[in-house]
Amino acid sequence: MLVVIIIVSILIVLVILAIVVGLFYFRKQNNDLIDQITARLDQFRQNNVDEMIDQISDTKLSGETLADFTQDKEKYVAITKEQLPKMESQLIDYSEKNLNFQVGSAHHALKQLAQQSLNQQEVLEHLRNTFSNLFDHIQKNQTALEHIEAKSQKLQNKLQTNMVHYQEAYAPLQNQLDEITKRLPTIKELVVTGDALKAHKLLEETQVQLSKFQTESEQVLQRSTGLETDFKAELKELVSAEQKLNVAGINMEDPQIDVELTEIKQQIKQLKDLLALLQINQFDQLKMTINERIDYLYERIAQEWRAQKKVQNAQLVLADFIQHAQRQNRLLLQNINRLGQHYIIKQEDQDVAISCQQKIQQISQNYQNLVKSIKQRQAIYSKVWQEFQQASQQLTEIEHQQQKIAASFDGLRQGENVGQDNLQQISQQLRQLKHQIEVMRLPGLPSKYQDNYQMVHDEVDKLAELLADKPVNVEEVTKQMFVTQEDLNNLKQQTKKLWDDVQIASRLLQYSNRYVEEYPAVKQAANKSQNLYDQKFNYQQAREVISQALEQVEPGAVKRISELYYAESESQK
Repeated sequence: MLVVIIIVSILIVLVILAIVVGLFYFRKQNNDLIDQITARLDQFRQNNVDEMIDQISDTKLSGETLADFTQDKEKYVAITKEQLPKMESQLIDYSEKNLNFQVGSAHHALKQLAQQSLNQQEVLEHLRNTFSNLFDHIQKNQTALEHIEAKSQKLQNKLQTNMVHYQEAYAPLQNQLDEITKRLPTIKELVVTGDALKAHKLLEETQVQLSKFQTESEQVLQRSTGLETDFKAELKELVSAEQKLNVAGINMEDPQIDVELTEIKQQIKQLKDLLALLQINQFDQLKMTINERIDYLYERIAQEWRAQKKVQNAQLVLADFIQHAQRQNRLLLQNINRLGQHYIIKQEDQDVAISCQQKIQQISQNYQNLVKSIKQRQAIYSKVWQEFQQASQQLTEIEHQQQKIAASFDGLRQGENVGQDNLQQISQQLRQLKHQIEVMRLPGLPSKYQDNYQMVHDEVDKLAELLADKPVNVEEVTKQMFVTQEDLNNLKQQTKKLWDDVQIASRLLQYSNRYVEEYPAVKQAANKSQNLYDQKFNYQQAREVISQALEQVEPGAVKRISELYYAESESQK
């Protein structure tokens, strides 16, 4: 029982303690709200605009300005004379409740009062800005009106002074300025009667319109003044250039200069029309187009002058080049006829030489026509120069083809001489091979070797026939020479192999005699090998048969005998 009493007592103490702590916490929060609201209400008192309102009230107001000011003033008075004292009184009451620990109800009321004071602060700030703007407009409208009137008069004077320069643009500019300035009496009346807000709005609009008009009128004046002189010197110079071209016998491709100048003058007239319509952007674009057109016309004229100089400098050079090509091709055709009696000339070379002759004749004819047009003062030199360049390039290509064919002619005689020399060498080498075979005193030769020998012999005869034919086909001679030489080299290798097989087989057969009595297999192999040697003339197989038998009875003997033979052969070279 005592324990229960103690626990209950502790709980009571904790509850009381929690209540006390809660009271002090909310009381502290309430004090913060009271300080916040007090500072805000004090700010209301310090930032009042009563003096500004009195000054505005002393000013004559009318229209929308008066209505708006009256409404805003009533709002301001309601807040400062009614709402503010009421909120101050409520703040005192809520502060006393907080001191008396009525923290719950005081906290709820203070939060509402804080939000109310914040709302009123925003309204007062808006009203203060509105009164400030109105007061500023009242003070500045008269100055702004005087500035606009002075600026309008200045623009009017400048417009009239430069009437001659504006030309057709004067009337639309004057109408535009009149349209702007006809609002000034209305604005002045609004300023005098006190409709400051509406007056300010119209003053701002008029100021923007005058600035835009000033910019536009200056742009028109600048372009109109320049238009009188911009193209005058260039057009005069182009007319003079056309006359100089005619005197120099220089012609232009279409469009001709006079046609271009007529169209350019029409475009200049369009520039004046665009200024009269105050279309500045279109004016600038068209003027840029005219300048580009004039620059291109200058470039065309300069191009023809340069082309004339180039043609004059290249005319004789090209004539010499044509004569040189004709002379070289004539010699080339003569060489073809002369060499064709002794050698077969490639049909391709003959066709190229004839084609070159035709191209040269065509180039020469075209050159004569161009020279004729120059003499008759009908030439367009830029085109003539292009034709000259093309002709020079074609003649250079023809010259390379002529040189290539001439070089091939030089190789004909050389090819024939090389063929004769090779024929002698190959014939001599073939005779030497035949002598080597005869020295061997063999019972016979393998059929394959005989076929290869006969093939080389026939190829040598064919090479001799090609060299003896008239005209000589050097290309065929060269081909036959390489084929014969290659087959001869193969025959040499076969002869060397045949000689080695014969010598080694003979030595192995002689060496095998020591084993024939003791080893029947060796005797049988020796008989077979001898038969292959004497009857079949297959010396390679004879060597292989006896080699296998000897290797069985005396390993290494075949290798030793073969190496000894090769060593002796090397020493005899």
